[in-house]
Amino acid sequence: MVDDVNQEEVLLDKNKNGKDRDWRGRKILSLKLADIFKELQYKKTFVERVISCGDTLRFIQKQDGSLKLYQAYFCKNKLCPICNWRRSMKYSYQTSKIVDEAIKQEPKGRFLFLTLTVKNIEGKALNSTISQLTKSFDRLFKRAKVQRNLLGYLRSVEVTHNENDNSYHPHIHVLMMMRPSYFKGGNYISQKEWGNLWSQSLKVSYKPMIDIRTVKETGKGLRGAVLETAKYPTKPIKLDIENKQVVDDLYNGLYRKRQLGYGGLFKIIKKQLALDDVESGDLIHTSDDKETLSKGTEIVAIWNATKQNYYLKK
Repeated sequence: MVDDVNQEEVLLDKNKNGKDRDWRGRKILSLKLADIFKELQYKKTFVERVISCGDTLRFIQKQDGSLKLYQAYFCKNKLCPICNWRRSMKYSYQTSKIVDEAIKQEPKGRFLFLTLTVKNIEGKALNSTISQLTKSFDRLFKRAKVQRNLLGYLRSVEVTHNENDNSYHPHIHVLMMMRPSYFKGGNYISQKEWGNLWSQSLKVSYKPMIDIRTVKETGKGLRGAVLETAKYPTKPIKLDIENKQVVDDLYNGLYRKRQLGYGGLFKIIKKQLALDDVESGDLIHTSDDKETLSKGTEIVAIWNATKQNYYLKK
């Protein structure tokens, strides 16, 4: 394998702003994740899938020198740093397409950002709590007062870990597009009322924390502000053996759980644009850049485990 690789030439892949895409750093993190799964005694085939994620990357080098990935194997593990980076790019691209189209169709629509929480829980309760969260969310968004002025929404489930008491904080972020009439008369829902509605939908006796705010225009404009709130819901986690229980809890907690959901106008637009599924779909093409791949030179980068880097194949 080493003989086939040009040892002098390391993969260099920069985005349009000139920033290194850091394939190497993410590959090293994915190998750390595989080590943890191995330590946790996950099946050998499961671990090997994570180990081989992104081993060989095939690009087309365009005339301007930029690289376009066109072939690779990705493990699609929920915690894999390479796969989550690819999902994040794809999600960002798709969200911008959906938001642009929604603003075109409903230029007077107003955007709100809602965060819905539950009490912190222990790891073994994570999977069932996430199921409860999404069912409660559906109940909340079927309520007449919410439905009345809702044009569309994008919801994402996120889980953070509290190191102090080793608990988990599952919560839902919702980007909502409302009719302008939401802020008039009896249509408006105050923070307190959102809290009551969420408590009723969750079917709990305590008052869960919620946060509701209007998305205010920034220097980047409304679209920029909207995209800032709608980020892919996966935060990096510490990938060391001492943190293996957290990895185990998160993997099992998120197992077969959909973290993303669309409703109303956003769901219709997603279907109209025929956008691929971010969570389970293709992670090679993160945008709909359908340039003919014949226009350019093929570049193949292979992971060298000994040297811990990607080298270009001769």
